[in-house]
Amino acid sequence: MQKVVGIAFIENGKLLIVQSHRSSKTNSWTFVGGGVEEGETLIEAAIREVGEEIHNNFNITGDDLEELFTFKEHAASDPNKIIEMTVFLSKRKIDVPLTTNDEILHYHWYKLGENYNISSSIRDHFLPYAKKNNLIY
Repeated sequence: MQKVVGIAFIENGKLLIVQSHRSSKTNSWTFVGGGVEEGETLIEAAIREVGEEIHNNFNITGDDLEELFTFKEHAASDPNKIIEMTVFLSKRKIDVPLTTNDEILHYHWYKLGENYNISSSIRDHFLPYAKKNNLIY
């Protein structure tokens, strides 16, 4: 089982979702995030993934992150792989342009009800939490 992190960026009631090269194979949209590398803490992995996927000199610190919950499920990019995902809420707003890079093909500010193939980690775990806590609408 692989440990992964997902970072939820919310602005104006919308959640930032991304489509990576890997998740595009299943046409799914996911959180900013990814795998925890050997020797990394969950916070260190979240900080590294944000830097890689948002890039454009956008960085966060541990103080910018609120750990929400952890769950296990099949990976969006590989249904044969089981992941243990820890979801963080970013308290820092994105203040750089969202431009594609080596990892991310597309960015989208997702509004409830839009027709996107969002990952089960978002659909089944994060959205119920976000609705209950009036984070997205």
